[in-house]
Amino acid sequence: MGEVRAFTGLLAPPAGLDFLLDLPSEEGLHLLAFGEGALEALKTAFREEVRSLVLLSPILRKDALLAAKLKALRFGLEQGGVEGFATIGRALFFGPEAAANEAIYEAWKEGLNEAGVRAWLEALEALGDERRWLRGTKARVLVIQGALDAFTPPHHGQEVADFAKGQALRFALEGAGHLVPWEAWEEVRELVAGFLLGEGFRPLPGGLAL
Repeated sequence: MGEVRAFTGLLAPPAGLDFLLDLPSEEGLHLLAFGEGALEALKTAFREEVRSLVLLSPILRKDALLAAKLKALRFGLEQGGVEGFATIGRALFFGPEAAANEAIYEAWKEGLNEAGVRAWLEALEALGDERRWLRGTKARVLVIQGALDAFTPPHHGQEVADFAKGQALRFALEGAGHLVPWEAWEEVRELVAGFLLGEGFRPLPGGLAL
């Protein structure tokens, strides 16, 4: 049984990634990260010997389009506080089914606070191209995204898989958005469970997308 450590990020719902922390794993250290938590996970992998990395909707670089989205989110925060931020975020972070579900939206919004939102915005606004950290570990990498992620579209995840030094796989889950771990938690849990045990995963050129 290995050790599983999570880097949840600042925009995760209150439950975080707890639903993945009880999964069995191969011996060694396994890191799970969501969103901007991917950078801290990769820095940890650089310092420590890590067996595997699970990166959920990873954010490792800021391009012009992402910068524009961050400006819109900051505008929402400055004009309407957390409510304004969440209103704009609803269109960027959720897939269509979850965005239309008031209960899901309210549950996510409940976990937001102004200090956390400001810290998240500042971290992403200062982001450079952090994909280089992927070269600092030979751990196998699993990237999971929502196929309808409007905030960090699937090519962001493909870039992560392409930069990985070890074996890397990528899955894009239909119907889900940036908050894919919670929008499609059963599929995510199944994929992560197999990956942590090293079962049934063989790399294909350019990664794998479903």
